[in-house]
Amino acid sequence: MTSYEHRAPVEMAAGELFDFLSRPGSLPQHLPGLSGSTPRVDHDRRRVSWEEGGYRGELTVVDAGAGRSEVTIAVATEEPGDVQRELEEALAAVVHRATAEADVKAASEQDTWY
Repeated sequence: MTSYEHRAPVEMAAGELFDFLSRPGSLPQHLPGLSGSTPRVDHDRRRVSWEEGGYRGELTVVDAGAGRSEVTIAVATEEPGDVQRELEEALAAVVHRATAEADVKAASEQDTWY
């Protein structure tokens, strides 16, 4: 089994980002091999982990200062292909969705119409 890891800075508070990532349905549409498993969520460590067949992974969010965080995803798989690239693209997509959702929520909570 080969292991892969990718880290990315995120302009979003760690708690808010983890709340999004730990919701059921946030990860399976972006991470290959996760569609049939039930992720385990550890809120204290801000960690989501999963295992399905020959695929297992873990996603961790850490605080990186005011309104910033760092997300790390690590997977181990026997599947061939460009797993590292796929991992980087999947993490970028899910982080984009998280920040876009936060932006929409913030805009709807403002008391203005512009």
